[in-house]
Amino acid sequence: MGIYGPETFRTRDGRTLTIRHCVPDDVPAFLEFQPQVANETQFTLQIPGRTPEAEKIRESWASVIAEPKALRLGAFEGNKVVGQLMFYAEKSPAHPWTQHIGSFGMMILKDYWGQGIGQRLLAIMDDHARAHGISRIEAMVREKNAHGIRLYTRAGFTIEGTRQKAAFIDGEFQNEFTIAKILTSEKPWTPNPLETPRLFLRALTLEDAPAVFDYAKNPNVSRFTQWEPHLSIQDTYAFFADYVFPRYRSQNPEPFGIALKTDPGKIVGTVGCFWASRESRCLELAYAISEPLWGKGLVPEAAAATIEQAFRETNATRIQARCVVENTASARVMEKVGMTREGTLRSALWYRGRFWDMHLYALTR
Repeated sequence: MGIYGPETFRTRDGRTLTIRHCVPDDVPAFLEFQPQVANETQFTLQIPGRTPEAEKIRESWASVIAEPKALRLGAFEGNKVVGQLMFYAEKSPAHPWTQHIGSFGMMILKDYWGQGIGQRLLAIMDDHARAHGISRIEAMVREKNAHGIRLYTRAGFTIEGTRQKAAFIDGEFQNEFTIAKILTSEKPWTPNPLETPRLFLRALTLEDAPAVFDYAKNPNVSRFTQWEPHLSIQDTYAFFADYVFPRYRSQNPEPFGIALKTDPGKIVGTVGCFWASRESRCLELAYAISEPLWGKGLVPEAAAATIEQAFRETNATRIQARCVVENTASARVMEKVGMTREGTLRSALWYRGRFWDMHLYALTR
């Protein structure tokens, strides 16, 4: 079995956990964890009122220890198990055609959902699988398990199909999705970094979340945007999981994090060109920056570099941008980077309880 940890993990609400591989001495803690999971959700294979025998659990875990490709991770708060992930490949000797495939199952107590534990366990599993030559990880997830589906798709899994009537629970058939993730040894794609006289533009990492939250929580920054101010760091983590990382996985050339050369470690804004239409070879420019840096010409500087790279590294023939009519500062940015106002779209957007008119700008080559 794979050996991991101990690793100290801080949940999004500030609790301190330990993540490590499970050992036979953890079986009593698991026997308290398992019935709680069974009573909280029907999305696992744990059956309410049916607790496995301790000796059988120990035997099962002992067989896992003999498999070097297997991994049983536990998330512990003190001596209490609050989450567990089991990863396994085919037992040796595996069929030569399927040695590259691994499977997993994961359980987390409901009070700890949304705290980043599942994301961390999946990331550890990915590293372990790669180290053992696994290039495909698969699992089943109940069709009704919206929380789990969101977690797995954020982590790069795709839904490959539906298994009809996969479970019969409380007199009702339930379907399951087959999900899978293809692992490669290649570094995940990110946009090439850029440099301007005053700025570094680079791909965002999860470590940038606190800095992004610092400006994204300001309602003045999002006054004219289609996203709401971040109310907590969890909103920022969701922005990374739901927007930033999926963009990189699909090789959309954005967003860049904006950092000042005087403080290169701190992200103060974002800028980028995303595909409005690949078929029409049209990109769209978007940006945001911390309020204390408004009016210093930093956004036009970042946007100009982004536009130049987008034309250089993609087949785009048009880059467009939109802003609500009231957002005169954003309109000035578009004009400073050479965009032409093509018109005003009347009542183009219903948002925050009203219709918005929007200016449309574009630059072509």
